[in-house]
Amino acid sequence: MHYIPCPRLFNLLLILWLSAVVCTSSFAEDVSLLSISPRMGFSGKTPLMGKEQKYPFHLFDMAAVFKLPWSWPLGGSPWNLETRLITSAGVLAGANESGLMMTIVPDLALSGWKGRVTFDAGAGAGFFSRYKFGVQDFGGPVQIVATVGVRVNPFAHVYTGFRIQHFSDAGLYGPSTLGADMYIVELGYQF
Repeated sequence: MHYIPCPRLFNLLLILWLSAVVCTSSFAEDVSLLSISPRMGFSGKTPLMGKEQKYPFHLFDMAAVFKLPWSWPLGGSPWNLETRLITSAGVLAGANESGLMMTIVPDLALSGWKGRVTFDAGAGAGFFSRYKFGVQDFGGPVQIVATVGVRVNPFAHVYTGFRIQHFSDAGLYGPSTLGADMYIVELGYQF
């Protein structure tokens, strides 16, 4: 095995990481569990991203959202930019087959009016116990997950939300694999 050192790139990444940690420490808080929710999702045959799916899919899972340490107020407005981590585990079903699906997605959230409304977007990884449903092949057990969502907290400790979640292998497992777009409804408890 031939190893090519790249000290300049390593040094640059180290300096950027240290700068981010030192310069944003005044905005850092503790990691905390923000909310939990059961979620239900469905897909159509025609996705927003990628190729036409072979089957409709259904998702039933539990999600936990963690507030990460970094957040930034946006001037004198009632809005904050926050970092979060969305984790989930549940069942993905399609073509009369089902399998376990788990996701972990770092997320940026724009939260306003004391957390009453939140818009978020993130990208992370999904892990599938089954990645072939009938003739639809997702390619492999690890998928790239992208998500955008909105949630509204009409009452203390209660929220509802809608999320679009895309997962695919981005062609890593070959050109004949397909992803899926899930439309997810959330109803949960916020701590």
